[in-house]
Parts: sequence; C-alpha cells; structure tokens
Amino acid sequence: MSVRSKSSKAWLNEHVNDHYVHLAQKDGYRARAAYKLLEINEKDKLIRPGTVLADLGSAPGSWSQVAAQLAGSSGQVFALDILPMDALEGVSFIQGDFR
Repeated sequence: MSVRSKSSKAWLNEHVNDHYVHLAQKDGYRARAAYKLLEINEKDKLIRPGTVLADLGSAPGSWSQVAAQLAGSSGQVFALDILPMDALEGVSFIQGDFR
C-alpha cells in the first residue's frame, strides 16, 4: 500500500475539483491544457487553417488535439514524445527522443 504525501493529496483534491478538468472531460479533450492553447491562439492567432507544426513533448495529446482542429484538413500536426500517445485523427505521432 502506498502512502500519499500531504502535497500529493492536496494536488489530487485540487485536480478532482478543477473546473477545467471537468470541462476537458465533457468536451473530449485529453487534458485541461487544451484550454490554454485555445486561449493563446485566440489572442495570438498562431495556428490557422493550413498550418504545419510539431508538438514536442506531446503526450497525452491535448495540444495536438486542438492544433489538429485549428490547422484543419489542409494543415498537418506532427506529435513527438518519448512517452506513448494514443492516435489522434489528423496527427502523425512519432514516439522517441526528439533531442
């Protein structure tokens, strides 16, 4: 049986009750970080239809999900991570050390 530290328990409690965690689950995103990329893109318009980009350190894939939606069928998203990542439509994944 593993014993959680006080800070680990606090993080888990905060995570379970986080608005964006619930929203991500409802909206089908892999992580709450999807909303940060949406916010950045709303302000700076970095990803548009036709954009080709690499998502380095992509797992679990929420930024790749958003990037693929924003880049559309005319764009391309390459996701790279040392960790495994489940396939995403419109995303080419390479597992390995990109350094």
